[in-house]
Amino acid sequence: MKKNRYLILFALVCILSFCSCNGDLKKENTKTEDKFKLYYLNKKEDKLVGTDYKLKAATKDEQVQEVLEAIRQVSKKINCINAIPQDVSLLEYNVSDNTITLNFSVEYQNMSATREIMCRAATVLTLTQIEGIDYVVVEVVGVPLVNSYGKTIEPLKASDFMESDGALISNYQEVEMTLYFGSVDGNALVEESISEVYEKNIPQERFILELLIKGCDKQGVLRTVPENTKIISISTQDGVCYVNLDSSFLTEPVPVTSEVEIYSIVNSLCELDSVNKVQFSFNGETGKVLRNSINLSGVFTRNLDMILERKD
Repeated sequence: MKKNRYLILFALVCILSFCSCNGDLKKENTKTEDKFKLYYLNKKEDKLVGTDYKLKAATKDEQVQEVLEAIRQVSKKINCINAIPQDVSLLEYNVSDNTITLNFSVEYQNMSATREIMCRAATVLTLTQIEGIDYVVVEVVGVPLVNSYGKTIEPLKASDFMESDGALISNYQEVEMTLYFGSVDGNALVEESISEVYEKNIPQERFILELLIKGCDKQGVLRTVPENTKIISISTQDGVCYVNLDSSFLTEPVPVTSEVEIYSIVNSLCELDSVNKVQFSFNGETGKVLRNSINLSGVFTRNLDMILERKD
């Protein structure tokens, strides 16, 4: 009798173990299919919308091809539009290890900055659901994509756009800011209101300085900061913004006076509520002199007298 009880218990354990394993296998096999989503944009182009999708392909390469074709299809979901505009062609793609590189046609550059970021987010969130694809690189006619201030965008991952609990996040926002460039004669500052897409994890001070280095393409507005200037560090404490640049700022010429060069940075940074003064250093050293005319050892405050008054 005792032997029979042991045999019955053993049989039950085997059955339960088989059921458990079979359930896990079934769960594993359907994991991608049950949770896979294609991401679209809402009509306002300011939010992502995920729609359920069932993968049919089995291998990674086949799934990549299937998904790339699926996200190119015109969305039939009400109030949604395709993340990738219809006039933008995918010239080619390449999968290497855990990274997929997408090479788009030149029409990709016609998107507004906010639309492009939403397109990028939707593409990354969709493709990185494929097992073995963790990063997405975007190119336009073979040239790596750059952000609004000219820096090459690093390979993108899902966590750049989504929290660990699955909630979508936005690392970007469109902001209005006032920057100061050189007047046509190089002797005064010109106030320019600029609307730019701002990446939240970058300090605003750095973002402003990057835009000054990039320059303004408006006619009659001159560059004030040498385009090869490198930002070593920038931070604000107790109202003072500490700007540490490399020596190219001191040596490379710009078509404005030294005063305009300095106060272009000072006035632009002082537009921030957190900044009242600016102190400069170069390669970590203070006390430098700019073009034998301005001693940069002290702190600088906003100079309103140098701003050219606009004529209506």
